[in-house]
Amino acid sequence: MSDVVVVGAGVSGLTAATDLVAAGHSVRVLDKGRGVGGRLATRRLGGGRIDHGAQFFTTRSDEFVATTAAATDDGAVAEWCKGFGAGDGYPRYRGANGMSDLAKWMATDIDVELNTTVVDLAEFPADAYVLTSPIPQSLAIASFSKMLPPPEQHRTLARVDYHPVIALLATFDQPLQVPAPGGVQQPDDPVITFISDNQAKGISDVPALTLHASHQWSITHWLTPDDEVIHELLAAASDVLGDGSVAEVQLQRWRYAGPVTPWPDATYSWTDRAKGKVLALAGDAFANSKVEGAFLSGKAAAQAVISHLT
Repeated sequence: MSDVVVVGAGVSGLTAATDLVAAGHSVRVLDKGRGVGGRLATRRLGGGRIDHGAQFFTTRSDEFVATTAAATDDGAVAEWCKGFGAGDGYPRYRGANGMSDLAKWMATDIDVELNTTVVDLAEFPADAYVLTSPIPQSLAIASFSKMLPPPEQHRTLARVDYHPVIALLATFDQPLQVPAPGGVQQPDDPVITFISDNQAKGISDVPALTLHASHQWSITHWLTPDDEVIHELLAAASDVLGDGSVAEVQLQRWRYAGPVTPWPDATYSWTDRAKGKVLALAGDAFANSKVEGAFLSGKAAAQAVISHLT
C-alpha cells in the first residue's frame, strides 16, 4: 500500500507527487489518459504537432521560476515570446516540442500509471489521497468512495463552475498568415479568443493551426455537429488562413477548461475520520486558474497531506 495516491498526472498532480516523494512518502500516481499533462496537451495531426490545451505559461512565484529555469536548462522548456501584438516584455514559455514536454519532464522520476480510471478510492489503498481532477469529478470520486468533505464545504465546492472551450486543430498545405510571434489573443472576440500558428511557435514542421473558441460561443455550440463547428470556426479565422487548403482537421471539446470563479485557497483538505483517510483537492480551480496556479495548488495539497500524516 502506498502512503499517498495522487489522481491525475497534470501539473498539480505531478507537483504534489514530487513534493511528497521528496518528503519521504511512497506515492502512486494514476491518470485515465494515455499520457501525462492534462490540459498541457500536445497532439500529432498528420505531419504537424499542435498544442490544443494551454498555449503557454508565465512565471511569477519564486518556486515556479526555479522549476521553469531547471526545465529550460534540461531542454524541456523554451521561451516563445514576450507578449502578443505590441507585447509587454514579459516571457511566455512553451514546451520545447509542445506544452506536454513540461509535464513529461516533471514526470521523469515519478511512477505514473496511465489508462487507469479511478471511481472508488477503496480500489487503491493509501493513507491519503490527492485528487486533481476538475472539482465535479473529484467530488464524484469522493462521493462514490463515501469520503465526502463536511456538508457546508461540499456544498460550496459543488458550486464551483467551469468554462467550456471548443478547440479546433488543423494542418495546412501552405503557410498561415498569423502575425508574429505566431499567436493572437483577442479576449473580447465573440467567436475566437486565441489563434496559434504552431509552426511559427516552433513546435510543428508543417503549418498547423489552433483556434480556441470563446466561452459563450463554446456553450452555444457545445452540441452542434462537428462539421458545422469546423466550418464556422474556419470562416471566422479566414483572415489568417492564407492561400492554403486544410490537410487534416479535428476538434477537442474541453468541458472543464477553467473555473468561472476559482476557489479562494490553493487547496482544500479534510480527514475522513470513519476511514482514517486524508484527502486534498488541487488543480487550476484553486486560487489561480493558470498553469502556475495548478503548480502552486499541487504544492499546497502536498503540504496539507504531509502535515496531516505527521
